[in-house]
Amino acid sequence: MLHIINQLPVSASFFDKTQTGDTVIFTDDAIFAVKQNNIDIEHFTKRTFNHINLCVRKADLIIKNISKRDLLRDVTIIDEAQFKNAMHDNFAVKSYN
Repeated sequence: MLHIINQLPVSASFFDKTQTGDTVIFTDDAIFAVKQNNIDIEHFTKRTFNHINLCVRKADLIIKNISKRDLLRDVTIIDEAQFKNAMHDNFAVKSYN
């Protein structure tokens, strides 16, 4: 399932509800949730990278002036075409605002 999150805060319990193979795309202000210095990295990575794909949109990183090295390791940066493809290819989409 594809999950799109565009606002903070992101509840830690949200990640407990994800399933193996889910993709979570952070957009807008939610991209700050995957910055290295803004969260409890150990808790976050143990619960997420083991079973879901975390992504951020490149356009949002540019707008917020965030570089790849500021992100948690293994967060995937996607462009607008990849974002649109993810929206098109996934039957079930949940958005959290």
